[in-house]
Amino acid sequence: MSSSVSSRKKRHPVGRFFAFLGVTLLCLILTLLGLIWVLERGPSPTVTAMFTRSVRETSAIRWISNIFLSEEELESYKSVSTENTVTEAVNTSLIHIAEGTEAVPVSEAVKLVDIAEGTCKGKLLIVSDPKQVILGTSDQFVKQPGLQLTDMVAKYDGIAGINAGGFNDENGSGNGGIPQGLVIVNGELIWGDGTIPYHMVGLDADGILHVGSMTGNAALEQGIQWAVSFITHDGLASSLIINGEVQRQNLGGGVNPRTALGQRADGALLLLVLDGRSINTLGATMQDVVNIMLEYGAVNAGNLDGGSSSVMVYNGEIINHCASVTGPRRIPTGFIVLKEGASHG
Repeated sequence: MSSSVSSRKKRHPVGRFFAFLGVTLLCLILTLLGLIWVLERGPSPTVTAMFTRSVRETSAIRWISNIFLSEEELESYKSVSTENTVTEAVNTSLIHIAEGTEAVPVSEAVKLVDIAEGTCKGKLLIVSDPKQVILGTSDQFVKQPGLQLTDMVAKYDGIAGINAGGFNDENGSGNGGIPQGLVIVNGELIWGDGTIPYHMVGLDADGILHVGSMTGNAALEQGIQWAVSFITHDGLASSLIINGEVQRQNLGGGVNPRTALGQRADGALLLLVLDGRSINTLGATMQDVVNIMLEYGAVNAGNLDGGSSSVMVYNGEIINHCASVTGPRRIPTGFIVLKEGASHG
């Protein structure tokens, strides 16, 4: 009898612990659901729209927008799709790339700038010689994880890099090895269909940045050497600024980490990564990206894959806040800054 009572007493602390754990988890879940309800059903339409658009831009937690909102209700918060919009071609005569005696000093060839604009925080890398930037790729585009950006930069013996095009990310696991859209490497279309229009961000043989809608064949005819595609889940195209004109039809979406590539009139490339989903900053809107690009003199600029993919590597280290809770994602493509004088091949 006493042995049975003693055994039950020993089990009581374990049972109380699991009961406490269960109640705590239940309270956390109910609190989280309550917060989501306020954001999706609360009194502020502006907050609801921003929260819904921000969540819908993600691959891992996009489903949250469906918890308290129906598909019909979500339609009103979708950004306007520009998937079939034909864009103006980049006017290459607006870009004058410095050469010879006009070239900047070595100390200014690659310049790192801390970005703190309003609620936006991140890094901007200004590369004076656009031919110093190429598109890097993982070893092969198959159903295997791609490369983390640090490994991709090291593969090309580069000094810096940012993530580039979109990719298939099954279950939001961040192990994407297969690109979306087209990929052009060293003047060769290695992924995509030459006859299908894509929303492209790329560099030609002269180092001039091209953004806009074009087929793979048209891109090759224009001498594009390095290019990727990106389009948001709601169909917003990658072009943000073309020939100095803001592409306002693509400025929808919410607040998230962002990556973008721009070019000044003197040819210098602007590699921008803005943080988000942290206590320091929730992220940036497309308008924020455009504002920063214009502030630093961008004539053309294109949006790249963002969210948990937004990463900048410099001197072998990630220098921004990566939003992925599981660490830097594995990706198929990245824009790589080579060492001065390195071969593009």
